[in-house]
Amino acid sequence: MRYFNLIATLLICITVTSVFGQKKIETFSYKGKNHNYIIQLPEDFDASKTYPVLIGPSEVKSLEDESFYWRGNSNTQGWILVSYPIYSATGRIGEVKAFLGHLKELYNVEGDKFHAVCFSANSSSIFELVMQIPEYFKGITGMAGNPSNSNKESLKRLKGLKVQFVVGDRDTYWMRAAEQSHSILKGHGVDSKLEIIKNGQHVMEPLIGKGFLDKANRLRN
Repeated sequence: MRYFNLIATLLICITVTSVFGQKKIETFSYKGKNHNYIIQLPEDFDASKTYPVLIGPSEVKSLEDESFYWRGNSNTQGWILVSYPIYSATGRIGEVKAFLGHLKELYNVEGDKFHAVCFSANSSSIFELVMQIPEYFKGITGMAGNPSNSNKESLKRLKGLKVQFVVGDRDTYWMRAAEQSHSILKGHGVDSKLEIIKNGQHVMEPLIGKGFLDKANRLRN
């Protein structure tokens, strides 16, 4: 009898871990087409509680396709982490709005707004997406990522959001671009922060996981 009780306990633990402690691929439907995304919940997830939700770019072809700056990370630091193809999405605004609405139906989103991250080549289009629907977002972090500065006036649409740029000092091109973007945003009255990582490269692998999530956490308040 004790043996069967032990097996039952193990099965319960495995079930809880698979639902709440591990990442999984989910699907939502928009205009008859299914779209996959990867979601990772905090290990102690409680559906009755409110959580900050962070969305990062990903192709989502397999469970290994998490967004880069939390890929392979087992601890979400209290965030709900969502990987989804949010880059080059300016022609898919309806789809993205439906996706964010889908997430709100399933989870209690902190402040009823989302956070986004972008990096390198995907960053301009993700900033543009956020600027088109700023009412959906609380903040955006550019990890060596910047908005396009071709239309400086358009950057005013980020007012009301929290923006931060994190870039390595050895990544001179992106560091200068971040300094310029930060200066323009500050001139527009946008809440913008700039952090230059000493000896940091373009791809800041040491920040994957906790390092990045700690920085994203600064934009919650």
